[in-house]
Amino acid sequence: MHCSYYSWLIVFSYFFCSLLEQPLEAIDFTKETGGHHTPLVFDRKKVSQVKNLIPIVVIGSGPAGLSAALYGARAAVRTIVFEGRNPGGQLTETSYVENLPGAPKLLGSELIERMRKQAESFGAVCVSDTIVEVDFSQWPFLLRTESGEEIHALTVIIATGAKPRFLSDSLDTPGEKTYWGQGGVSTCAVCDAPFYKDQKVVVVGGGDSAVEEATYLTSYADSVTMLVRGPALRAAPAMQDRLKGSQKITMLYNTTVEEIVGNGTSVTGVKIVNTRENTHTALSTDGVFLAIGHHPNSDIFKRWIATDKEGYIVAGPHDQQTSIPGIFTAGDVSDKVYKQAGVASGNGIKAALDAYAFLQAQGYSEAFVEEIESNYYNPFL
Repeated sequence: MHCSYYSWLIVFSYFFCSLLEQPLEAIDFTKETGGHHTPLVFDRKKVSQVKNLIPIVVIGSGPAGLSAALYGARAAVRTIVFEGRNPGGQLTETSYVENLPGAPKLLGSELIERMRKQAESFGAVCVSDTIVEVDFSQWPFLLRTESGEEIHALTVIIATGAKPRFLSDSLDTPGEKTYWGQGGVSTCAVCDAPFYKDQKVVVVGGGDSAVEEATYLTSYADSVTMLVRGPALRAAPAMQDRLKGSQKITMLYNTTVEEIVGNGTSVTGVKIVNTRENTHTALSTDGVFLAIGHHPNSDIFKRWIATDKEGYIVAGPHDQQTSIPGIFTAGDVSDKVYKQAGVASGNGIKAALDAYAFLQAQGYSEAFVEEIESNYYNPFL
């Protein structure tokens, strides 16, 4: 049986509302946030008294954030995206995207531009500003921007992404940033492996993700050399079993990268050091895949909402809600496994639907909008 988009919203909203035992005018949620129990009162009367109000705030402008913005705006809810210091996120730093259904071989920056324009066509507004501070102890939630604005949000979707860890983060590695993105240095085998068909590549790292990258690359590359800093892999035994029998993978232990070299356009090799024997070697390669981890951009939220030991925001098992009702998350800031544009986009859609259902539960309606829209934030003033 087929149900329309709005039918699903109505069903979901009804279900959400049915769980509430108190009147919508003053609902007291108590949730564990960052290890502390913080009571929140969702009081509709207070909403009409605050300025710079936004029903849906999206923090971040990558695939997750822009997909959330599209669905929020398409539901006729005032939705504003704060793009952050790196508009478009990691996708703008990659070359071609070929694994997104319906969008064959687009530059990452072109894909982001299309997503932004589509969201804006339904009324979403993208603001070139960065949220630098939040206060989730009150509702509407208080957000402060880098330009000094104070924003009050009825819902927040955190889609700030994660940044890959680079060799240069701990030790200067010439050539790494020069060839990052389109020059042969990558952090995503699933994204870029097809560009290295029948070529030589190296994978830097010794954990589960490094093994995952190396085994995936064997489907395309002619040879894969794993450069492991320690005397053995740190990957789980089950992951290491994947390497057994592979004729394409070579292991170099006690090995670090001191330089990534190239011809000015693309990578041609790496200079490596055997730290045990203190020997320096040049290794020819067409691509370098870094698999040394990511850092989720969650620092300003950790005080308020639950994160795991690595800093990834914890979402519900079947939705995108965080440990505070009304705060949702999507994309790589809460996804330590997949890190794919398509997955991030899907999570952004889920987050927007969750946010819409939350607003409905607070009595959001045309009459409510008429009551509060004079207090809406206007980024163009």
